[in-house]
Amino acid sequence: MGLRAVLSVPVILLMIAVVSGCAKKEEPKPAPAASTTAPAVADKGEGKALFEQKCSVCHGLDRATTRTETKENWNSILKEMQEKKADWISDEEAARILDYLVSSHGK
Repeated sequence: MGLRAVLSVPVILLMIAVVSGCAKKEEPKPAPAASTTAPAVADKGEGKALFEQKCSVCHGLDRATTRTETKENWNSILKEMQEKKADWISDEEAARILDYLVSSHGK
């Protein structure tokens, strides 16, 4: 067997591992109990954490944080991302991420 054939096997296995890692499905975590003190601050922090957790799986966070959009545009982008990976971002999580994006990167 030639050197090329021997080296192609690990390369193919590595490519399969990378592709399957991006498609890994994670169960949604339950939402923490609502806080009675400063809910706007807690929601923004929670939205940011969800944004960092959910959106960084497929692309760099600078893709979103370097731009400003209207609430309608952010909502449209979030819906598009939800459709790309079913059950990864729930509607409740998307609403929290939307609030964060609008408050931090909205027009």
